[in-house]
Amino acid sequence: MIKVRKVGRIALGAKDLDKQTAFYVDHWGLGITEETDGKVYLRTAAPEHNAVTLGRAEETGLQELGLEVGSADDLERAATELANAGVRIEKVPGPADRPGAKRNLRLRDPDGNAVELYWGDDKVSEDYGDRNVKPLNLSHVVIRTTDVDRAYAFYKDVFGFKESDWNGHHMVFLRCNEVHHQLAFVARTKAGLDHVAFEVNDFMDIAKGVFYLGDKGVPRLWGPGRHGAGNNLFSYFWDPEQNIIEYTTDLIRIYDDSTWTPRVWPGRDTIDLWKQGPPPVMRE
Repeated sequence: MIKVRKVGRIALGAKDLDKQTAFYVDHWGLGITEETDGKVYLRTAAPEHNAVTLGRAEETGLQELGLEVGSADDLERAATELANAGVRIEKVPGPADRPGAKRNLRLRDPDGNAVELYWGDDKVSEDYGDRNVKPLNLSHVVIRTTDVDRAYAFYKDVFGFKESDWNGHHMVFLRCNEVHHQLAFVARTKAGLDHVAFEVNDFMDIAKGVFYLGDKGVPRLWGPGRHGAGNNLFSYFWDPEQNIIEYTTDLIRIYDDSTWTPRVWPGRDTIDLWKQGPPPVMRE
């Protein structure tokens, strides 16, 4: 089984690359690490080269999900295991074809999402300056799937993700390290990105984000609130190209698997313990 260390990055298509870049830098609080070939690589306060890649494209939304493995040998073993499992590999292991990593490979998951496995994340130590809210890291990614059981089985059996909780039987929360969920899948009629979450320091950062983004005219979609699964505080917003993005904090850590029993959260009231139901766009 392939051992994924973390969900480290996401790539998003951008019809208006300049506008998207300005939003994520000036309003959302990320920093530019590098720009090349119609792509912009953005980082959080964590010392990794990039957490978000914006790429000029005709279609918005998810372009690629990046999963970090522990070593170059792990990457080579992953290629063998993927081939034995019948998974289509689109780039065999080799020198990385993007900035920020030493080696990578690419595949497609059962929903057709592009997935990158990579090793050797370049470290960036320079601070990129003050922001009203400065995300600490990429917290988690939620992906819409046409078959939640199939998605769960694939990421569990192939990549070693463990279930943390469920919302009914339509949403599964998965972990690959101590974080309650770095990846989740929600059942929908059409596959694609649901939302991307960024961890911030505390609720005060979320409140500052609500105030500052509201002042700049950024649409707030849902929150602040507190989820049942994961117990994290949240507030959701739209970016300029209608991707759903989240500030979150206080997400549960699970340091000992033997102490944790996955729970099925029963319904709408536990999606937000503060009793604000999700907006229609997150229920479609």
